[in-house]
Amino acid sequence: MSVAIALTAHSDVAGHFGKAAVFVIVDEQNREVARLENPQGRAMGCRYKKQLQQALLAQGVTTLILGNVGQRSLARLLQAGLTMIRVPARSSLAAVLNGEVPKETLTESSQGRPCKREKGSCGCGCGKPKGAVTAKIGMTRAATMTGLTRLGGVKL
Repeated sequence: MSVAIALTAHSDVAGHFGKAAVFVIVDEQNREVARLENPQGRAMGCRYKKQLQQALLAQGVTTLILGNVGQRSLARLLQAGLTMIRVPARSSLAAVLNGEVPKETLTESSQGRPCKREKGSCGCGCGKPKGAVTAKIGMTRAATMTGLTRLGGVKL
């Protein structure tokens, strides 16, 4: 049994699962056994969160402690069999390990933070609405030429 704690760069509990700088993995005696860096901490999208989930499971993590998590990520993590525990964001790592902070076990996805984005093409909420295609020189399809009205600056 391993416990992962989502932390900021300052070793406080991260306010969001996908934006944690590092995940500290501890054993039953609260000894650090590994650190899982999150190089995509500021990246958007479900792909990065799925990679984090896979990396945590590969480390043998059974419990995840964090400040907050979105509803979709929470649903995926619960479905993977992880025990999810929410503690106040920005709590110190020492306070969490010593049991000095209140803990809330998350058991259903509705306990997560609602998604603020519209659903993307993958259906997970990470996509942004697509804008109009800008016409470029050399494009041949008439449908993509809607933004091109005239060519200027050419002297013969």
